[in-house]
Order: sequence, then C-alpha cells, then structure tokens
Amino acid sequence: MRAFILPLALALPLALALAPLVGCGPAQTNTPVPGPPVPGLNMNGKWYSDEFGEMMIIQDKNGFRGTYEDPRGPDHNGRFQGAIQGDLLTLEWVKPGNPVAAIMPVRGKGYLRIIQSGKRLEGRWGYDDSIDDGGKWTAEKSQFQ
Repeated sequence: MRAFILPLALALPLALALAPLVGCGPAQTNTPVPGPPVPGLNMNGKWYSDEFGEMMIIQDKNGFRGTYEDPRGPDHNGRFQGAIQGDLLTLEWVKPGNPVAAIMPVRGKGYLRIIQSGKRLEGRWGYDDSIDDGGKWTAEKSQFQ
C-alpha cells in the first residue's frame, strides 16, 4: 500500500501544476488575420465547393452574401453573408433545414481566404460561435458565368 501512496503523492501536485496548461473542450484556432486586398476583386457569380455544392455570391461595397445548394438536397441548402477585409472573408451562415424531414436548422460562422487572384477560396466553417469546428470550406469560381 505504501508503494502506491508515494507515487500518488508525487503525481497529484504535478497534475495540479499542469492543469492550467490543459484546456477543456475542443481546441480553438486563432482568428485569421487579413492580408492585403486583392486588386480588382470581383466575387460576383457562380462558385463550386466540394463541401457545399453550387454557390452563388453577390459582392457589394465591403461585404458579400450568397447561397449554396448542398449536394445532399434542398433541405440542406443554406445562405451566408459577411464582410471582406483585405484578402479575408468572415461570414455567418444559416441552414434553415426542414423539421418535417427531421433536418433541424443550424447556423454558424466561418472564414475564407481569397487566393489565386480571387478565383479560389480556402478556409474553415464552424457551428454556432465557432469559426472552425465544422471543417474545411473551399470553393472555385466557375469559368461559366
């Protein structure tokens, strides 16, 4: 019994000392910092996302709004809107769902980095107030507008 108490007596203070260094819950990615603006940026038009299907984006002065048509069907379609700061889009999204089909509404946030002179977007999305716990989000601008 004594052999067990001594290691436990040493382990407890060590665990208490390290506890503040170990966070609870999922790891949070830091909010990305905007880079320089993309000259002549025109986000308007059709986009395709492997994760969310067909997208339509409308850009205005400092923001944008859009829709996506999820490959799983219309009950999974959604919309998003946000701000453009430099080469970074920050957004909020909503999927209204269809309670009759047992597809509940969900919402969240995300970010997309503008790359390849405005022809590609790469970022992450999250549920509720997270910007990244849902997964990656990529999109390519359609050549056929």
